[in-house]
Amino acid sequence: MPLAQFIIYLVRRLILPNSPKTMEWYMLRLLNKDRKSHNLKTLFMQEDLREVARKHSQDMAKKDYFSHTNKLGKSPSDRLKQARITEAISGENLAKIGGYPLPTVRAEIGLMNSPGHRANILNEHYNCVGIGVVKSADKIYYYTQNFAKRELIFFKKIPKIVSNRKGVLLKGKSIRDIKQIIIEIEQANGVKQSQQIQIKNRLFRYNLYLKNTGIYKIRVHIKDQENYLLANAFEIQVKRPWWLF
Repeated sequence: MPLAQFIIYLVRRLILPNSPKTMEWYMLRLLNKDRKSHNLKTLFMQEDLREVARKHSQDMAKKDYFSHTNKLGKSPSDRLKQARITEAISGENLAKIGGYPLPTVRAEIGLMNSPGHRANILNEHYNCVGIGVVKSADKIYYYTQNFAKRELIFFKKIPKIVSNRKGVLLKGKSIRDIKQIIIEIEQANGVKQSQQIQIKNRLFRYNLYLKNTGIYKIRVHIKDQENYLLANAFEIQVKRPWWLF
């Protein structure tokens, strides 16, 4: 767990130890402890994956079901696509606990004792996760873990709507030892342009300014030796600030 995430976890454990959000961070600690005991790298918590996981836990708690497929027939991959998450390698774990102390500990133990869920937790290819915990009206805790493999780890969630005066801050790290990221930008009228981000010590920070209003398709590529690989793809709507209308 990065230092910033660890500090968030400690503060929440002290102030709000029993809140679902704190339990999400606690489950990440338990999950990474299980991975470390098997000589695997720890996972990063990613906010976009976390949002997908939390929404599915909320849906199960509200509609009283427990399944990877929701009431609309949407699978985990469907929900990821709907959330603009493009990773081809992904997995989902679910747990449901009620009437016991230490529900998060019990949930993680139960997942590790289940071969299929254990395989997700100990999958060496995954490098990030989103965890969503929700408590239902009848005091049942629903847990969702969404795993993915990413070439780039973003430290901040990429917004869907931005101001043309503010732009988008892209900040994170690369998994591979690469020197450059290529951003391909396509406007609604078909006009395309590209920008380059230099990487130092696998870290990057870049303000992406989009001057014209409208919908932009953004594709982020990394250069692997002589090949360019798609690492992420998403859409952003650019609007003027309300006081300029």
